[in-house]
Amino acid sequence: MNWWKRLWRRRQMEAQLEKELSFHLEQHTSQLIARGRAPDEARREARLALGGPEQVKEKCRDARGTRWLEDLLQDTRYALRTFRQKPGFTLVALLILSLGIGATTVMFAVINSVLLRPLAYPEPDRLVTLRVFTEQIGELWGFSNLDFGDAKRESLTLALAAWTYGGGTISEPGEPEYVNGRQISAELFSTLGISPVQGRAFRPDEDRPGAAPVAIISYGLWQRDFGGEPSAIGRSLVYEGKPYTVVGIAPAGFQLDGEPDVFTPLEPRQNTDPRMQNRRARFLRVMGRLRPGFGLAEGRAELALIARNLAEEYPKSNTGLSMIAYPLQKELVGDVGSTLWLLLCAVGLVLLIACVNIASLLLARAVSRERELAMRVALGAGRRRLARQCLTESAILGLGGGVLGVVLAFVSIHPFVAFWPGSLPRAEEVHLDWRVLVFSVGASLLSGLLFGLAPALRVPVRGVEQTLRAGARSIAGSSRRLHSGFVVSEIAFAVVLLVSAGMLGHTLLALSSLDPGFNVHDVIAARFALSPATLGNPEQVREAWQDVLDRARRVPGVDSVALADIIPMREGENSLPYWTTAAPPPPNHEPVALAACVSPDYLKVMGIPLRQGRFFNEHDRIGSEPVVVIDDNLAQHAFGTKDAVGKRIWIPAMSPSPVLIVGIVGHVRHWGLASDDQSRVRDQMYYPLAQVPAPLLHFFSSIMSIAARTTIPPLKVVEPLRRELRGEAGDQALYEVHTMEQLVSASLARQRFLLLLFGIFAGLALLLACIGIYGVLAYLTNQRVPEIGVRMTLGAKPLDVMRLVLGESLVMIFIGVGVGILAALAAGRILNRLVEGMRPADVSTFALTIPVLVIAALFASFVPARRASRVDPVSALRQQ
Repeated sequence: MNWWKRLWRRRQMEAQLEKELSFHLEQHTSQLIARGRAPDEARREARLALGGPEQVKEKCRDARGTRWLEDLLQDTRYALRTFRQKPGFTLVALLILSLGIGATTVMFAVINSVLLRPLAYPEPDRLVTLRVFTEQIGELWGFSNLDFGDAKRESLTLALAAWTYGGGTISEPGEPEYVNGRQISAELFSTLGISPVQGRAFRPDEDRPGAAPVAIISYGLWQRDFGGEPSAIGRSLVYEGKPYTVVGIAPAGFQLDGEPDVFTPLEPRQNTDPRMQNRRARFLRVMGRLRPGFGLAEGRAELALIARNLAEEYPKSNTGLSMIAYPLQKELVGDVGSTLWLLLCAVGLVLLIACVNIASLLLARAVSRERELAMRVALGAGRRRLARQCLTESAILGLGGGVLGVVLAFVSIHPFVAFWPGSLPRAEEVHLDWRVLVFSVGASLLSGLLFGLAPALRVPVRGVEQTLRAGARSIAGSSRRLHSGFVVSEIAFAVVLLVSAGMLGHTLLALSSLDPGFNVHDVIAARFALSPATLGNPEQVREAWQDVLDRARRVPGVDSVALADIIPMREGENSLPYWTTAAPPPPNHEPVALAACVSPDYLKVMGIPLRQGRFFNEHDRIGSEPVVVIDDNLAQHAFGTKDAVGKRIWIPAMSPSPVLIVGIVGHVRHWGLASDDQSRVRDQMYYPLAQVPAPLLHFFSSIMSIAARTTIPPLKVVEPLRRELRGEAGDQALYEVHTMEQLVSASLARQRFLLLLFGIFAGLALLLACIGIYGVLAYLTNQRVPEIGVRMTLGAKPLDVMRLVLGESLVMIFIGVGVGILAALAAGRILNRLVEGMRPADVSTFALTIPVLVIAALFASFVPARRASRVDPVSALRQQ
């Protein structure tokens, strides 16, 4: 019979054991009577020979192999009965634990889904993303199309694919609408290891200049515009004014830095995008799959060799350029991993404080139960048996808190993801799975072990007689030290979280007070898509953009309007090399500036200060002298002075001849209030849209935005502006609309998010620390009532008693603060490395946060101290 059956039938086996013992006892008694013993004497000798019935039963139970489980069930029933007798204690402990475990479970669920769980592709560990590194700028995400083609042909270890951003207006079927798009190489789907749900992927012959236009559409667009009908394959889709044949439907939820609706082949862009033949234009995102038999190290070594060969063959564009491969998951996650681990550490501190708090409460209960435990020892229970009873109680408490924590995590995980600033990578995959549940159970049991260890170690095994004789209010010095240690650790943990929250608050205030370099109020910015019918003729493109400006100015509430290809603090950049002498610097050692293509009213719309000279006007157009406006940073770096008007600068991407500097403007924090100071490119220049050469107008029209300064709240002009700018064909679109105040606020969203969470964690830590101080002091003073009675009998006044209790509290508080300050300094260094724009901890941060904790802790200490000062000496002495 296996152990499970023996456990399941233990009642029957107990009855059989009882019958068997009775049989043996009666059999031996009958034998003794037969030998002439008196019945009573025979029964007594038979019992002596057999041994104590209970001892014999215990030996038989041990022989079954289920004793440990029977004891566990017994301990569990006893623990539940004990908790029912103390409902207040049980409720408080479960609430504290559920908050700690619930918050920890939420953070682990996000980390598991975003960082730990493999990507939803076949063999995801073999997928990589490629980046380039230049000595001048550092690491860049983009490849040039020509470098990608060379690497794809020469690589034996990697199957490579590429894609880039796009988008346009769908005119048919349905009403015209702007959608996000991606241009992809034919190998992308096969490299990722996925297939369309309907139709097929692109063939190699379709990814060539002059090939028939074909498209793959998203699952969502298939449902919206084609009703999810399989007949959508082969139908026509008018996209960017050109009919495409739909050849496939992408899987539901498929993303490439967002969820685009239309995928088109990459190489046909060569007819409209001059960057395709420019080795310096690094705009493609490249990914690859390691071929069978090769690892990441071999792939990186081969890429290094390819980069060296390209540098020798094309020294002007590729000198100093290297290619690096990273796991694709690292690319998709970005820099969010450090934030997630930081939050897990912070919430782990809250859970530790909760565990210490409950450990303190359980220790107080254990001390008050010392006589009960000593009685059990006197009756034969061993230390391991009693320690197991204490650990069982704490484990049940931990599991109960864990169950409530999982429920809390299930309810709060999706609101937490929605509250994340910006877009959380793989957010759609975040949920509770078996790994999270295992983690939650493990955290619950570990928490139970942590706060159950101290009571278990307090089991009395020596001096049992002294413990039994001691009064109920006696307390050992070791117990006092342990209680004090708990309070000190709670205070220290709370200091770390409070100071961290203070540092984040100080950082947010400092960053918010920075000048962004422009007037953020009453300005709206949006991307704009021209009618596809106008994009084929450069003259029509110029007229169309002028018409957009004229129409926008007529909208009520619009004060001024401008066009720009990049908008401050929004995704998008255009970095161009420049130099100040006729002799160019060595390849890949040129200084680089952020270049913005704008219309003449841009300075007025954005409120950027003009330091010297002028901005663009209607005379700066094709055929006139190329001009540029630079910011004071570039003027200082390039010429060593901010007086650079009239000087010339060489910008090969704009003109083969030097370009005249006609004005100097203030620096704009393009990369955000927190990130601009650390950005790799801080010099800025502006050049007029009217001087963009005709072959580039089609490309620039695909990335232009409109900015407007308003005389009314900006969002109130969005719909009138959208209606006015739809055009005669109704196929022009205003999209991705933001006010500049929203963009500036979004640049600090992560810092604000961290401040909020750390503030909540610090508040919880402070509350739990105060509860812990109150509970420990209340318990200790209650145990010292007889001592306090003696002191007051000998002349101590109530004020002296209060001073005694508060003094002991202050000692614990100051020790905890001292330890916490050292830990907070270390935590501050971690924050400085992980949070952009983080200000180091200074005296003011400690001066604001530490007094808050000390005052709160003293307030929590005041109630037990006041209660101790009101002890009646006569009643106290009677309790002795």
